[in-house]
Amino acid sequence: MLELNKEYEFFGKVNLINDSTYETYPVNVTTDSNETVIVRIPQDQNILLNKVYHFKTQSIDFKDKIHLEVLDYELLEKIDLNDKKREKLHKFFYDYAPIKITEIKKDIDKIVDDIENPIIKAITNKIYIKYKNDFYLYPAASKFHHAYISGLAYHTHSMLKLAKGFLKVYQYLNKDLLMAGIILHDVCKIFEFTSYENSEYTIKGKLIGHISMGVNLIHQVAIELGFEDKEEVMLLEHILLSHHYYGNYGSPKKPNIAEALMIHFIDNIDSKACVLGEELDLIEAGDLTKSIGVLDRERYYKHHLTKE
Repeated sequence: MLELNKEYEFFGKVNLINDSTYETYPVNVTTDSNETVIVRIPQDQNILLNKVYHFKTQSIDFKDKIHLEVLDYELLEKIDLNDKKREKLHKFFYDYAPIKITEIKKDIDKIVDDIENPIIKAITNKIYIKYKNDFYLYPAASKFHHAYISGLAYHTHSMLKLAKGFLKVYQYLNKDLLMAGIILHDVCKIFEFTSYENSEYTIKGKLIGHISMGVNLIHQVAIELGFEDKEEVMLLEHILLSHHYYGNYGSPKKPNIAEALMIHFIDNIDSKACVLGEELDLIEAGDLTKSIGVLDRERYYKHHLTKE
């Protein structure tokens, strides 16, 4: 319960921005204690819808109601927080991947560090380090699969785990190429969306797409490192070009190396199996799911042997 003439400090998500003829305009905010408050922002300052900020405020009387006059505010992504605190806030305010980001980071860091081929390692490491923060924030899609905060990292990590099984069974596969290809295959989705918490496609995302942007990024980094004529660069570029397999899904080439074909299969498995699991979680045993778009609009029966 708010009291007059007191200072309040909290994280809050902007839900509604209202116009006003006063010196400040009112903003509806949900706080990290799950309260709805009115924060008043000076007319000469802008605030963004659906974003989370850290607010410092003071309570005032505004037309016989308590509003919070902002003293200072800062975007969540610009604040230096540890992973656990940031993850807790994301999970509270948004749809969030069912993961522990610290564990996934540790695992992917090790996979990158374990790459032995010096060319593949240098390219992968440079891209991964440069875009690491966004890689762990962005979704993997706008609606079809892993369409929530940290969905890209969740999808990539699941693919890496599947790939370890493939490597045990099909020993002709090159581990470095397979793992690096998985880490890099969707990395440019961070440029495909307007923001990590509001997954609308950018103009560049619509006109160019993450596949072409990813190939260009590998090519650019290879030139910077002096590797532009190395076969490893061509193989990584081919993996990105072909991982959707079909031209109408964005791939100008079909896979023509073993690792590219396996990455296509693994990508396809995880994107569809994850959605199926999420749909099964929504129903009771003995029921059918709704029709699932990524699975040819089929409905799936949740049998009584399904593991919860």
